[in-house]
Amino acid sequence: MKLNLRQSLLSGDYDALPAAIAGFILIQMLCAFGGIGISPDSVVYISTAQNIHDHGTINDFSNMPVMDFPAFYPIFLSGFLFLTASKVLSFGPILDGLLFAMLIGLCGYIMNRFTRVTRTYKALLLVFIVLSPCLLEVYSMIWSETLFLLLSIVFIITAHGYFQTHSLRWLAGMALVAGIACVTRYAGVSLVALGGLLLLCDGRLRWSPRKFGHWALYAGLAVFPLALNLLRNWQLTQTLTGYREPGQTPFTSNLQMFGAVLCDWLPFFNERYGAATFVAAVFILGITGRFVYRLVRRTDIFSYSNLALSYFVVYGGFILFTATVSRFQPLDSRLLSPLFLPWLWGSSSWIPPALHRCPRPWKTAAVIGSLAAAACFIYGEIHEFRENWEGIHYAGIPGYTETSWKQSETMAYVRSHKDSLEKAGPIYSDAFEGLWFLADVHSELIPHKDNPEDIRYMMKQDHFTIVWFDDAVNFDLIDVDFMRTKKELVNELHFNDGAIYTFKGEPAQ
Repeated sequence: MKLNLRQSLLSGDYDALPAAIAGFILIQMLCAFGGIGISPDSVVYISTAQNIHDHGTINDFSNMPVMDFPAFYPIFLSGFLFLTASKVLSFGPILDGLLFAMLIGLCGYIMNRFTRVTRTYKALLLVFIVLSPCLLEVYSMIWSETLFLLLSIVFIITAHGYFQTHSLRWLAGMALVAGIACVTRYAGVSLVALGGLLLLCDGRLRWSPRKFGHWALYAGLAVFPLALNLLRNWQLTQTLTGYREPGQTPFTSNLQMFGAVLCDWLPFFNERYGAATFVAAVFILGITGRFVYRLVRRTDIFSYSNLALSYFVVYGGFILFTATVSRFQPLDSRLLSPLFLPWLWGSSSWIPPALHRCPRPWKTAAVIGSLAAAACFIYGEIHEFRENWEGIHYAGIPGYTETSWKQSETMAYVRSHKDSLEKAGPIYSDAFEGLWFLADVHSELIPHKDNPEDIRYMMKQDHFTIVWFDDAVNFDLIDVDFMRTKKELVNELHFNDGAIYTFKGEPAQ
């Protein structure tokens, strides 16, 4: 399973080194003002990693077992806590920059093995990857996607190695990578499913005890880490992945949001989403069609480009299905970020062979057209980077390390009155992760509107305090007007970015 360094250098894999360095530098630039980006999910990861380091428990800042997210990414972060003796905020930019650089380097390695790849094609796609707003957003945050995307690319490499050799070492590597991906993000089950699908499609290994043995080895190694994680979850909370609400967004709406993300990735739409559903259908059907065609024709089934196509098909189908049957945040660039690279490859890997086969009278025009499209793509990425940079370079990355949160008037009041607020009774907030991260105040999330049990529990309490942040408003949560119908509002303090309310007893008549 070792890569031949001399062969890699001679084959041009070193071309990706400048792009990898550029990617690392860009992440350091984005994090230079306020530090690495911190979202509510990031607070869970950071606090869990710190609890693993300090107490050996996989609990978050509320000291509750982590259920909604798998355990491996916080464990991964805690390893660097032990190695560096520094906080995650300190080494976060370096870690994410290195992960991004590794991703770029492996992408260069893979693209060098596409059919009839040209250096121009590879150089252009490396620029696309380095400047991608989607990837720059992911790698400027403490998110598990930073590791998951890298694992997905390693999975493609190990899968290619196995299907070229049918070596048990490559098979074990593919299975272990899929297993680790599952406990990095639950969406990693798509990689496990992809491996099973590819094994099924492998006609060169006929149905025999050997093939069944390979299936058993792959399934056992790939599923084992997730099974351990789910068993731990069940023993602690009697749930497999935490409380999951049924989906309320129809498939058509999810398809439209899927297409809106693709429109954002393309430089030609300029936030025009009227054709988003059509765009989604074109790419999904087009890439799926290419994969099925190669599968039926038995052409390059296990080439790197076809493995990328298969990953787009499986992960895209998985995310659309789960978004429809289960309720979570609307589909956005972050959730679809594992699709960016296979989408890019699936949409462009046919171009170099097509240009090679193009009749001579049309070849010049085809090359110029392709280069013009590439130039437009790069221009669009640079334009979006400049727009994002205008805010980031003086205010920080959006999230809890942004200036608006660090200088929040509401948060400042909470910090200076921490003891009195905690002594007054239970505290609820629409940004309870931010209260812990910026003020070291433990609170509860305001209940969701469709969770009557949590609402009843909250209203049974004699009194409680609400810390409300305007920037964190979530329309899925009950609001202050609803609380006034259940409890008496006895005090309120308003600030330029939020308010603090105190409720007690029954509502005033």
